[in-house]
Amino acid sequence: MTLKEKKNIDHFDLKDKKVLLRVDFNVPVRDGRITNDHRIRSALPTIQKVLHSGGSCVLMSHFGRPKGTPMSAAAACVDGNVPGYEAGATLKPVAERLQELLDLPVTFAPDCLNAASIVEKLQPGGVVLLENVRFYHEEGSKKEEERHAMARVLASYGDVFVSDAFGTAHRDSATMTGIPKVLGCGAAGYLMDKEISYFAKVLGSPARPFVAIVGGAKVSDKILLLDNMLQRIDYLLIGGAMAYTFLKAQGHTIGSSMCEEDKLELARSLLKKAEDRKVTLMLPVDHVCHTEFKAVESPLVTEGVDIPDGYMALDIGPKTIEKYVEVVRKCKSAIWNGPMGVFEMEPYSKGTFAIAKAMGESTQELGLMSIIGGGDSASAAELSGEAPRMSHVSTGGGASLELLEGKVLPGIAVLDDKE
Repeated sequence: MTLKEKKNIDHFDLKDKKVLLRVDFNVPVRDGRITNDHRIRSALPTIQKVLHSGGSCVLMSHFGRPKGTPMSAAAACVDGNVPGYEAGATLKPVAERLQELLDLPVTFAPDCLNAASIVEKLQPGGVVLLENVRFYHEEGSKKEEERHAMARVLASYGDVFVSDAFGTAHRDSATMTGIPKVLGCGAAGYLMDKEISYFAKVLGSPARPFVAIVGGAKVSDKILLLDNMLQRIDYLLIGGAMAYTFLKAQGHTIGSSMCEEDKLELARSLLKKAEDRKVTLMLPVDHVCHTEFKAVESPLVTEGVDIPDGYMALDIGPKTIEKYVEVVRKCKSAIWNGPMGVFEMEPYSKGTFAIAKAMGESTQELGLMSIIGGGDSASAAELSGEAPRMSHVSTGGGASLELLEGKVLPGIAVLDDKE
């Protein structure tokens, strides 16, 4: 599958237009305070482009996983809140933070489907943030007619649809796919455009040699990714708990390390595919282990590939790190999806952070095109301090995984193709 590039916001005349901008403001909040505003900041260039072009913004986002109420039950606001309102899922703190970042007034609409009177007053240069779209069941309904009913209301608020929510591009929802279908047009914001551009390179003709670094807990979670990427890469470096299913499939002893016993045959078939496709597949040759899943000052480091009884592997060992870093440094393109170990615990973070460092250094010093596939890998890149040195750190864990599996993402497919 090749990923088609899409028209971005620069292709549209935005003067005097009300722009319906789907963003991803699903930020971490504790006690009503935002603890990390990275996703809000990431949307600022697109918002500012609209405002500087003489347009106005109607912002839409989900937040958390509220139960959601059907539109039919939402006749009126109760105490200023829609019937599906949940205090832990309101976007009100986001509106306040956005106002600070933009240094402009941001009007908060407490009911996303009853905001016509607020939007009508919107002047060029103005910003409205609608309340959480997931307070309505129809946003994520499996029935297209229900999604369409909600999309029709939201589409009536604007002239142009722009999507900057890559993190939910794998969702067929009222705001991701319904609105552009109603309006008959849709563009990518700058954040979405960057995501599409980098994944198009990876799925198209990346500079070679090309390495995929894949980690995480389960082979079963990464089957489609591994199968799809084996057609495109030169090297596959496997780490994380999933490595031990492969090692057991090769006949090695893995102690009490995590293993999917029912996936041993699958692991053997993937090893055979790599061999047939002349992909160099590498597995850990040593490990950092302990008898329990907890941090200790001096965990066992094995001499070789086999793990003693009673010990579980929690990170790749120093010999493996050396081999993996050597491969990264000689490649021209790299995609990383999934940590090498339990990086949240300091004694087992060295493998993951060494990969992050090698990718960051190779990007800056050797011209590597480095892409971090969202989720835990993005968290690890941030925690290691290497994220700013990468070519691209994806904002979508599930979305990036599905793209790498070769799937078409509905939230991207619906946008206008670049001619």
